[in-house]
Amino acid sequence: MPADVPTPRPRPDRTSWRSFGLFLAAWGLLNGLAFVPAAVTPLPASPYAPLSVDILVLLTLAVGSIYILPAREAAWGVRTATAGVFFVLVYQVYDAVAYTAFQRSGLFAEDVQYLVDVSYFALDSLSWQTGGLALLGLAAAAAVVWLVPPAVRVAADIGAASRRAQAALAAVHLVAWPIVLFVAPAQEWGTENLTYQTSNERTRVRTVAAKVSENAQASVRLYTMLDTLGQAPVDSTYFRYDAIELERRPHVYLYMIESLGEILATDPELRGPYRDMMATVEDTLAADGWHMSSALAEAPVRGGRSWLAIASVLLGTRVDHQLLYERFQSSPDDVPSLVRFLDRQGYLTVTCQPYTVARPGLEITNPYGFEVLLHRDDLEYRGPTYGWGVVPMSDQYSLGFSHEHHLKPAAEAGQPFFYFFETVLSHALWNYGLPPILDDWSDFNVGDSQAVRDRLAAKARTPYLLPDSITTPRIFDQPTRTRYLRHIAFEMEVLVQYLLRDAPDGSLVILMGDHQPPLIESDTYDVPMHILSRDPSLVQPFRDDGFIAGLSLDEAPRWKHEGLFSLTVRSLVAAADSTAAPPPLKPDGVPRSIIVR
Repeated sequence: MPADVPTPRPRPDRTSWRSFGLFLAAWGLLNGLAFVPAAVTPLPASPYAPLSVDILVLLTLAVGSIYILPAREAAWGVRTATAGVFFVLVYQVYDAVAYTAFQRSGLFAEDVQYLVDVSYFALDSLSWQTGGLALLGLAAAAAVVWLVPPAVRVAADIGAASRRAQAALAAVHLVAWPIVLFVAPAQEWGTENLTYQTSNERTRVRTVAAKVSENAQASVRLYTMLDTLGQAPVDSTYFRYDAIELERRPHVYLYMIESLGEILATDPELRGPYRDMMATVEDTLAADGWHMSSALAEAPVRGGRSWLAIASVLLGTRVDHQLLYERFQSSPDDVPSLVRFLDRQGYLTVTCQPYTVARPGLEITNPYGFEVLLHRDDLEYRGPTYGWGVVPMSDQYSLGFSHEHHLKPAAEAGQPFFYFFETVLSHALWNYGLPPILDDWSDFNVGDSQAVRDRLAAKARTPYLLPDSITTPRIFDQPTRTRYLRHIAFEMEVLVQYLLRDAPDGSLVILMGDHQPPLIESDTYDVPMHILSRDPSLVQPFRDDGFIAGLSLDEAPRWKHEGLFSLTVRSLVAAADSTAAPPPLKPDGVPRSIIVR
């Protein structure tokens, strides 16, 4: 052979033990990648772990294509298997994100609506910490893109030539499919999946293929449900509220604390300090003449999507899907709501939602008809930046600004007000640090510099709702549950300070959560709901309908968010005239056809 002709490299022996080891390594890599999203998030793993049935099927497709088909068709088979592996991995990541954020599995019809919101959430949450995690995520994605195609090719080439690899695949199939088809259904393996079906069904989805199928079917059923609601009769209860004229019009606060969930009263790490905290709140308010009663309220969502919880409360119907909310937003003027009811009674209706800001693709709307809307740019804030996302100010500042500029003038003019405020500082991820609690909220508005921050920190009140063992260390050094509890305690201190100093006598205060927190696993959709007033006659109607005295959640009755509309109207009527026949109570709200007419 001439010297300038290279010697051909020998083809590797695909039947050797070494090749079999490479086959198992490639299979193990692909199989393991399918479980990474469940390993690093709360997403429940498949009951077939450590075996991915989806990867098993795709790998068999790749091996069978090379073993049976001509070269060109075999190449397409391997490409199809590779694309399938990528789809499994991407879907698992998507499902893990949906589960972590909302404590439910993915739902195409809903989740595509959140793409813009998720992008803004990512930008708002950007910090050195989250930026570093994002870079690690991109690096991991690049590594997966680089590793998967060669791993599929190696496994397919060896599997088509190696009897050992073929025997291994056949053995796993022989064991797996009786379990998949018979054992798992009979023994009800896996966690219940309630995302895709009604409460009367209890299916369990165990593979990615089954998840995708159920997801698609559920999306179709959701659209069908909306069309059906459009043809359904409408409950007229709320329309009859037009005939009510309140003889007594107390100021009404609806104070919704972001992520205030029942998990605080049930989690082994949280319930002790939370119960002590709420006992301190109860004693502090009681000493100032406040009366209290409590219940639990079932939210329509978990982990996120506060606007659906708000809609359920204000509209008195269960708004548990984004598509329902968008139907309401498309024609909101004809839909009864607590806001419109109180507006007709002569109330000044005010909402403060500091996170809301105009952005491309997310316009500011007023579907409930509030007379005064206070969003971020309406609060005239020029102080230090605190907290989450694009919201620079403390909730103490937002509450103080609302009171000084709108609530106090209305009260002084003899006009009742309805004030809805959703807090911001207790929004996940609870790692942005907490602002000081000051004696005067307006002290925040003096510029943003380190000197200003130092002066404000020196003026701060010492937190009193949690022990020093929780509040002393830096918040970044603490586990998720402790950071969450500290933010809830902050919100409670801000509210208590306001109620003691500024809330007009005879006000009715409804304090509640919007949904259970994300990042912390919870079993229910329940959130605390408390009724507060210095006037016992405003609290008594709620007790007559089952609320328990005080702020403890032990043995608290369970209501629903959508039941609060009729409950509040009924209680306002009863407080004005205990002999009058109150309007009917709708503890489950009215059918959702009222918002899709």
